[in-house]
Amino acid sequence: MSDYSYMYDEFPEVISGEQLRKIHHISKRKCAWLLQSGAIPCTDNYNKTRRYAVKLDDVIEYIIESENAAERVQPQRPPECFREQLSDEWFDVPDVFTITDVSDITGYTPNAVDNWILKGSLRSVIVQTGLITCHEWLIDFYCGDGYNIVKKVDKYLELLRKLI
Repeated sequence: MSDYSYMYDEFPEVISGEQLRKIHHISKRKCAWLLQSGAIPCTDNYNKTRRYAVKLDDVIEYIIESENAAERVQPQRPPECFREQLSDEWFDVPDVFTITDVSDITGYTPNAVDNWILKGSLRSVIVQTGLITCHEWLIDFYCGDGYNIVKKVDKYLELLRKLI
């Protein structure tokens, strides 16, 4: 947890919505939503300019709560048998894949596969024909970062159903 006492030196006790936006590094729209929804308590005078008055204490409390919530969220880990299941499921596929091959096997778009590679989640190497990955690296991805993919495609959901 960070120490936000320096903010009392830099900002007044009551700040504007614009100052909140700059402190929290958020868009005007998100700032308005936070204030209008009550996520950060404020006084609303309904003017077109300088509409919100926000206590600096409330802003600091919100930032600390946001940090604490982020620390509590832990990615799920796959069961130990998941790696073995993937090896069995993909037993007859080749050892080396292009991005298109990975897309066909997993059901995700080539763009999604490319993003996994760019983020460093899925290991790959460059050859004359382009990027390739291997069977083992794809399994490593699915048992690591890939296990927590939010938007799961039908092929992935089928793999998970077989696991249960």
